[in-house]
Amino acid sequence: MMTLFRILILICLSLPVLAQEEVKVCGLGDHMKELFTKRPHTRAYAEQADRSLEEWTQSRTSSSGSTYVIPVVFHIIHSNGPENISVEQIESAIETLNIDFRKLNEDVENVIDDFIDITADIEIEFRLAQLDPQGNCTNGVTRTVNGLTYVGDSEMKELIQWPREKYLNIWVCAYAQGAAGYALYPGSVSGPWNEDQDGIVLKHNYCGFLGTGSWSTRRTITHEVGHWLNLRHLWGNSNDANLESNCDEDDNVTDTPNTTGWQSCAIYGESCGSLDNVQNYMEYSGCRMMFTEGQKNRMRTAAESSTSDRNNLWTQSNREATGTWSDESILCAADFSASRDVICVGQEVQFFDHSFNGIVEWTWDFGDGTEITGTDAETFKNPTHTFTEPGNYTITLDAGNGFDFLSEMKTNFITVLATDAEAQPLAQGFEEAFPGDNWWVYNPNGDEGWEVTSNASYTGDKSIKLNNNSINIFFGTDEFVTSTFDFSEATEVYISYKWAYANRLVETGDRLRVHITYDCGITWILKEQHTGTTDLPTAPATNQSFTPDSESEWMSGLVVIDNPNQLTSGFRVKFSFLSMGGNNVYVDDINIDSDAQVGIEAEAGIKIMVYPNPTTNVLNISGQSLKDFDQIQILDVRGAIIQTLRVAERSKMAVDVSKMASGLYVLHAHNSTGQFNQRFVVE
Repeated sequence: MMTLFRILILICLSLPVLAQEEVKVCGLGDHMKELFTKRPHTRAYAEQADRSLEEWTQSRTSSSGSTYVIPVVFHIIHSNGPENISVEQIESAIETLNIDFRKLNEDVENVIDDFIDITADIEIEFRLAQLDPQGNCTNGVTRTVNGLTYVGDSEMKELIQWPREKYLNIWVCAYAQGAAGYALYPGSVSGPWNEDQDGIVLKHNYCGFLGTGSWSTRRTITHEVGHWLNLRHLWGNSNDANLESNCDEDDNVTDTPNTTGWQSCAIYGESCGSLDNVQNYMEYSGCRMMFTEGQKNRMRTAAESSTSDRNNLWTQSNREATGTWSDESILCAADFSASRDVICVGQEVQFFDHSFNGIVEWTWDFGDGTEITGTDAETFKNPTHTFTEPGNYTITLDAGNGFDFLSEMKTNFITVLATDAEAQPLAQGFEEAFPGDNWWVYNPNGDEGWEVTSNASYTGDKSIKLNNNSINIFFGTDEFVTSTFDFSEATEVYISYKWAYANRLVETGDRLRVHITYDCGITWILKEQHTGTTDLPTAPATNQSFTPDSESEWMSGLVVIDNPNQLTSGFRVKFSFLSMGGNNVYVDDINIDSDAQVGIEAEAGIKIMVYPNPTTNVLNISGQSLKDFDQIQILDVRGAIIQTLRVAERSKMAVDVSKMASGLYVLHAHNSTGQFNQRFVVE
């Protein structure tokens, strides 16, 4: 688990680094240095294993004419960000590997004449595993939610690894120690001490050519698998290209000329007295498109070596154990997700098929009498559907591989809201069952999300709490969301709330946010943000688990919406919390109301002016003689009496509201002939 110091450094540095970093092409040398700094006792063993493998490599010629198939598993380490890449993007990475290693790439025709005759088909292929280490069906992808995705070091790899004698492990993350990717040589991870580090780490946007990947960076995985199979950079055993001293180094492959290394495509460049192989996959240039016959011999020799168990991966017994022996896919799971699970009447939902493996036929039942079936993936794999009536809908998918079918049913999976499902005004103090029918709590990280607690409250006995003190997911967001309000007749909407929060002794950037939507959740607009480094803390910092113990450790918030384009019948409110490693947060007394109903006048024509509105310090009340009223009170929007005003024989009075919490209130006056209610806002 990360230390607090490391967490705070990560939080301080990650956002600018991720946005502005200069990514290294390869981080092999840096990662080797990190590994042996952390585990110095393994260096001598690794160096001896590397020498032994090198001697064996130089003394033999690998067999050819047979294709080795290597099972692969991708471990996606993510925090529900863009690094949580799709299976389709992963499949594009496997496709890239197989094209490049089998010399099936169309651009190989562009290799210059001096090297075209030694371009090599490596006769190694890669397949996603279809059976996991326990023999259960898999699509060759695991997903782990953890903040170490923003570090991408050896500790991240320790989160999950499948046995390296059965699988090539590839970790995908948000930040790969400043590199596009990195791997370690077989000798570096030989023996039992470093086997948990055996595999490849890729920054997500350097994995494949779909999704966050790109065509120009797709061959990062080809380069790193080359290292995993014991290839060095063409200039030798370092990360740094373009150094004159590299001419004195070598990659131990006879048909790759010594070079200083290239990051440009000077394909006829000469850096060490002879023509360089600038187009080689183990270069840094942007025109990599070939391996040589000498590199083929070196990689296949590594694959045939017992060093780091490479020679077990492609055996028939292991391919059977990993489900990669046959070209046929194993149908073993039906599953799906949706673009949104809560919508309004008339809105569209897209469904996404996550079934595996080899799905070629789909039947969808949307629970509203509509069923579709077909084999055209563009139409039926990820279909869209529009729901026209409010209610809860059960969705069923039958997925087939052409021979068999599997079925997945998700009960009440889609909720379709009426446009005015929530009564107004809303007063949520969390005293009743929550979330109930008109609130939704989202916890995408699967950790401790928003929960009702009786350990603290501003009013009543309960509030809602996020146990952020124990969360290990940094940059993860937890939310709770209302149903729909019809504010189409309003000119102003008031959202008031109270919160309590304490920072750690070293402050962090935790963020409590208030969002609104005018289109039932298609578009969310941030309206207020309280940050740990500014106005979020309400109590002294502590490294203990924070619980507010008095009203003084709570603060009030108020959001006023007056944009007519946002006041619709599809209005909803969302509270979200972005965790950056801080402490617990509590929310209570959420009130949502509008000026659509300005009050009730008495039959006798009672009229009172209340101003200024909104106010900060003083509320002026004027009108007919105030002594005619039996009682004048200030209420909160739930109807609780905040203050009873003294009635006097005068037509104007000023009320001090400077000590009242920000929020929405009601001035209530009544006598035997009628009553008067006027909402006002304290800022």
